[in-house]
Amino acid sequence: MVSAPASSEWLTARVAAYIARHGLLPPQSEVVIAVSGGADSLCLLHLLCSLCGEGRPFPTVRLFAAHLNHRLRGQASERDALHVARLVSAWGIPLTIGSVDVPALARREKRSLEEAARLARYAFLRDVARGRLIAVAHQADDQVETILLHLLRGSGLAGLVGMAPRQQDIIRPLLEVSRAEILAYCQQQGLKPLEDESNRDPRFLRNRVRHELLPLLEQLNPGIRETLRRSAEVLRVDLEWIESCVSQSWSAVVTGASAEEVVMTLPALLAQPLSLQRHLLRRATALLCGGQSPLEPRHYALLEAFLQQAQRSRAERSLDLPGRLQLQVSGSTLRLFHGPQNRQTRDMALDNEALLLPVPGEGQVPGTPWRARATLLAPDVEQAALEALAREDWEAVWHLLPRTRYVVYIDGEAAGPLLQVRTRRAGDRIQPLGMQQSRKVQDVLVDAHVPRSERDTLPLFFAGSRCIWIAGHCLAESVRLSRTTRRIVQLSISR
Repeated sequence: MVSAPASSEWLTARVAAYIARHGLLPPQSEVVIAVSGGADSLCLLHLLCSLCGEGRPFPTVRLFAAHLNHRLRGQASERDALHVARLVSAWGIPLTIGSVDVPALARREKRSLEEAARLARYAFLRDVARGRLIAVAHQADDQVETILLHLLRGSGLAGLVGMAPRQQDIIRPLLEVSRAEILAYCQQQGLKPLEDESNRDPRFLRNRVRHELLPLLEQLNPGIRETLRRSAEVLRVDLEWIESCVSQSWSAVVTGASAEEVVMTLPALLAQPLSLQRHLLRRATALLCGGQSPLEPRHYALLEAFLQQAQRSRAERSLDLPGRLQLQVSGSTLRLFHGPQNRQTRDMALDNEALLLPVPGEGQVPGTPWRARATLLAPDVEQAALEALAREDWEAVWHLLPRTRYVVYIDGEAAGPLLQVRTRRAGDRIQPLGMQQSRKVQDVLVDAHVPRSERDTLPLFFAGSRCIWIAGHCLAESVRLSRTTRRIVQLSISR
């Protein structure tokens, strides 16, 4: 084991006090330390070695180490693994090394490199730990970057409080230590951390926050890091109170919960205040996804509209959620579980590659220059149009509802309260206006002489699994206006 010299006693004492204050290292615990070979993880490993073991502040804690080769940098990644192995072996810590082809994983699961690396890393660490604690080297500057990342992506309270000292099996002993302090500690201790070139790769959003956004914010407020940390602590107190309310409501709403399935009573859920509804759904999905909910703030309004519609209709309905989760409503029972996601039979999906469009609503279509909009008509205009439809006076209808290439009118009841707008995928089909059979979207676009360069950015509107409008080219038979129409919705796109 390694002991810390007097010159670093101040940092060692601070970290020991932080660990004790948050109960991060219970007696007799076993801890797997994630070691990348960088400054943060070497500092963490060295500090824990100096704090754990006989005659030290945490005498009964046993340490292990784990290193994952992400295969992002070819032979450099192999050299990193060898360096970590030599170092950890010299310190007498048992080490497990794993390897995952993260670029291949990212392609296979259609994730960013950053997200794929994180998922692979935690899956590996949990496989090594097998129920033991996992110590990661997130530090104070990581905390600030995480808060900003959550803010940029859109986050609720849980994201704006940043990372917790302990989250289930994950502990973060360095969360109050700055990057500058860690580098100074490594220098004082003679530690030689590896330099990971990917830490400056602008493809990773965190790197751009670190090297571009934070320096800009520091020009506006030199104390921005401390300001964000203080704000996060204030929000954390509020979140703790909300979580206590969620725990009280859990037993009234949830009738069964496991890592495979959560069952709720829908009327009881919808009877809760809106904030508690969202936190209950967040906790339920987190339980099914290893502690981290895949729901984002943009999902909640649409999820709530879906549940309200399900309660009114009383028909069995299903909804695909991020994280490969499925939500089913049957009568008054709501089930959340891991299940096959069927794009042909589902009622709706909270798809991260699509714009989720409530009626009324608007938003940017991912991967395109287009904005999509669903608009309700003014009551007097809608009433006049409905009367014209009832007597099949089409001249009056189109006078009241002027169409253009990028503006159409549909039967709102046939489409429903939730739409999705996205670009085309293989296998997409539409039943064009006036036709009995469906056609491939690809064939419709070819017949319309849409240039190849435009086909992949053209917005498609969906109601559940049905394509109802190829924007600018083809409206679906299922949503056409008729004498039985009772609600009219305008769909449009604009740049």
